[in-house]
Amino acid sequence: MSKKSVAYGKFVRYFWKRPKLAKEILKLGIKLELARRRVVANIKNDFASWVDSVALSIVSSAFEGGKIALVNLFFPVEIMAGFNLKCVSAEGLAGMLAAMHLEDLALNRAEAMGISKNTCSFHRAGLGLNLLKMVSNAKVVAATNALCDGNVPIFKTIAQIHGLDPLIVDVPRTFDQSSVHSVSQQLEGIVHELENELNQSFNYSKFEEQLKIESEIFGTLRELYPKLCENPVGLHLYQHVNLLYALHVRPDVHMLKAVRALRKQLDSNAPTFKKRFLWMHLSPYYDNVLNDIFSKDSQYSVVASELSWDWLNWKIDVAHPFKCLAEKILSNPLLGDVETRAKFALRLAFDFKVDGVIHFNHFGCKQSSGSVEILKNAFDEVRIPFLSLDGDCVDHTSASFEQYKTRIQAFLEMIG
Repeated sequence: MSKKSVAYGKFVRYFWKRPKLAKEILKLGIKLELARRRVVANIKNDFASWVDSVALSIVSSAFEGGKIALVNLFFPVEIMAGFNLKCVSAEGLAGMLAAMHLEDLALNRAEAMGISKNTCSFHRAGLGLNLLKMVSNAKVVAATNALCDGNVPIFKTIAQIHGLDPLIVDVPRTFDQSSVHSVSQQLEGIVHELENELNQSFNYSKFEEQLKIESEIFGTLRELYPKLCENPVGLHLYQHVNLLYALHVRPDVHMLKAVRALRKQLDSNAPTFKKRFLWMHLSPYYDNVLNDIFSKDSQYSVVASELSWDWLNWKIDVAHPFKCLAEKILSNPLLGDVETRAKFALRLAFDFKVDGVIHFNHFGCKQSSGSVEILKNAFDEVRIPFLSLDGDCVDHTSASFEQYKTRIQAFLEMIG
């Protein structure tokens, strides 16, 4: 995400009326950028560089030609490892377009088939990209309705485009044994369904291997959590989005390298910030003034993002894989009532000793904007300043940068 991304987007747009050529140019640009990020990650061997590399590798898979599974952010991607399928999130593809200011092409295509502008732009852009046939190697389309019922119709439509049957996990809103059993049974059913659809046996060894990798990733992060709370690692605002994508969609060996590098960083690096902030929900994925204000080198730092820690209470049990995946989905603090979410956010705020909280209400996300007043009241009670911003994470033309700047500056002045 940078002015270079926008410039490359302009180059791709120039060839848009020749879709095959435009796709090849897009593919080449992503391939070269991924190669650059991997070189940087290997040389610097720091947490942020590895996270940036993993995040781009997710969208890169959509254009590399290998078999992929198109999923939403909260689908248990571990299952696809058993079928040797790389997962690509529709939300991530939408973010890629936004970073290059190409999202209008996909949004317009989705709206042309009757998708309302009130629908989440992550969903509209993800659908539009598939309608434009920019993704041609999807062998599986799978989603959950966790946190967002809008996933179901969108992913069903995407599956139709690819001539596939959608795989949908119906997630209850309460965490109890009945819910764990229900989701666990659904996940096992999906495995059997995929074995028939793909005419391929499920590789339990690969599945277990993936869980063991994640066990080390999340176990290390959980171990480092107290240190991170005291001395947070410096990240740009957009890198918090990269982190949540990497942890949810591609928790692979490269993310393992990221957390191992983080351990070394925390022993030697202690950046100081004038003020600390907790970011709630998502943030715009295009170049914008928020990234300037909360840059890695700024004195005002976002030290934690809500969706990067939503797995915090999840414990991996390789001996009972489907049950533990069900628990992963159901233990998400954003899944239940808003009081549970508020309690989780308050814990992050206290643990990371933040000076303020910023909640970004993404247009079209009713789950987010509908709970903001309750969240604000929760932070008011403990006297932690709370700012609510409205905007769109994908459609860069909807943003009012000067308004963001004015409101953030006023917020920072109030905090002191």
